Amino acid sequence: MRIIILCFTLILTPFVAYAEKRLALVIGNDSYAEVNSLQKARADATAVTDALKTKGFTVTTVLDAERREMNKKISEFTGQLEPGDTAMVFYAGHGVEIDGENYLLPTDIAAPASGEKDFIKSESIALSGLLDRIRATGARTTLAIIDACRDNPFKGSTGRSIGGTRGLGRINAPEGTFVIFSAGAGQTALDRLSDEDSAKNSVFTRMLLPRLQTPGIELREMMSGLRRDVRDLARTVGHEQFPAYYDELLGQFFFIPAGGAIIAIAPQPTTAAQPVDPIRADFELARSIDTREAYDAFIERYAARSDEFTVQMAVQLRDELGAATPAGTKPSASASPTQKPAGEPLDSRAVLRQTQERLNALGCDAGAADGIMGSRTRAAFRRFLSATDTGLGADDLGTAHGLQALKQHLGRVCKAQPAPPKPAVSATATPDASAKPAPQYSIAGSWSWSASCPLGLKASGTTRYRSGGGNAFTGSISGSAGPATVRGVLNGRSYSATEDYGWVRNTSTGTLSQDGRTLSTLVSNGCRVTARKN
Repeated sequence: MRIIILCFTLILTPFVAYAEKRLALVIGNDSYAEVNSLQKARADATAVTDALKTKGFTVTTVLDAERREMNKKISEFTGQLEPGDTAMVFYAGHGVEIDGENYLLPTDIAAPASGEKDFIKSESIALSGLLDRIRATGARTTLAIIDACRDNPFKGSTGRSIGGTRGLGRINAPEGTFVIFSAGAGQTALDRLSDEDSAKNSVFTRMLLPRLQTPGIELREMMSGLRRDVRDLARTVGHEQFPAYYDELLGQFFFIPAGGAIIAIAPQPTTAAQPVDPIRADFELARSIDTREAYDAFIERYAARSDEFTVQMAVQLRDELGAATPAGTKPSASASPTQKPAGEPLDSRAVLRQTQERLNALGCDAGAADGIMGSRTRAAFRRFLSATDTGLGADDLGTAHGLQALKQHLGRVCKAQPAPPKPAVSATATPDASAKPAPQYSIAGSWSWSASCPLGLKASGTTRYRSGGGNAFTGSISGSAGPATVRGVLNGRSYSATEDYGWVRNTSTGTLSQDGRTLSTLVSNGCRVTARKN
């Protein structure tokens, strides 16, 4: 199988479009004036600079930079970027999370005192602001590698951090961006293994550098091995460090393609649009669904091209799944195609969208489920925390375990927000006899549904709901997708639910029609479902 994957990588490499220019901004801050100094950040930045220069990057490097110098170099860097370029940022130094934003600290940062967080914000570089400035240039691909720590340095640890005890916060990466943090939530990214550690680079960067020199490793594959090796090295001193990443990248990225050369594809004339072959996109869709049915649909669609490698690869992957699972049978954990490997990070934006949907279903009023952690979403999560005894904190918003805690509750959890005062009514006014009470909606009963799924897959069946108290409902699903249980909530006409098939769990959101007879939903697996009351 490894040979097949390697062949697949070799075949697709000519089609991976690298930007005309590859530009990198590398920052390494060791010598802080008022915060404890580091020992490896400058060496990390220098080593990364040397590695990137051999990979076709034009590198802007700044060492031990004060705020003015950091801002100057960032402006120079973004000023060189043009639409279609690849932009990379590597930062080694102190970092801090304040009010949900991550800040990179220049060497002249003042040690914070009580109540000075706004001053610290103004004297630091906001990571999201830096990424937004890069995105505004039209750069096609942005990579950000942040080798900063996640614990307060005033505790005297060997890590890289300043500020809150939970360190750097999760980030909603912009489209086309891949962000890597050198440690996971609540962990310290070690500057060194111990005071006697003679290695030139930090724990994270010493594992990163060899991978920058290896041809044919796609970025996501590189991260898989990198995370494992950093974890294992940190554990040699009894420390837990497992790098996190946030993937909104469009397509694949190789520091060095399998052939060893950096590919630059010339832009095609805009007057003659090139036809796009959909087979690769369809193959990636089938692989992301990873079921026999998905691969069968792909193979059938491209039956006339059965001699092509993508079709042969689909056949291979389908056959490795074994025989189709009979309806109602729970596959073994090792064969479950939808189960993520342990430690695999979830898509942060998808998690936040699901969090917002659950907050709305619980009556906490998070607003639109747009995957953006705004003030309304934070306020909704605070209302949820106040109304429940979960043991979570405000910084658990947007995390997988925070979402799981939300899913444990049904019905209206948050208290209704006070309505605005009604205008005074004259004592002589008469009530409007034509006013009608707002309709009360329910989904209790039997519903027939049909689903249209990716790759043209179809499904149909019946769902039977019963009241679970208040606006909560429970029920059972039967049909071509197999038996399942469902737990749902209906707020007005807004619907959200969790469907449990035993071996996979889906979430769905949707809207009930005005007459209460049609329910239209979108499922997390990509299926669109229309249900009609029997």
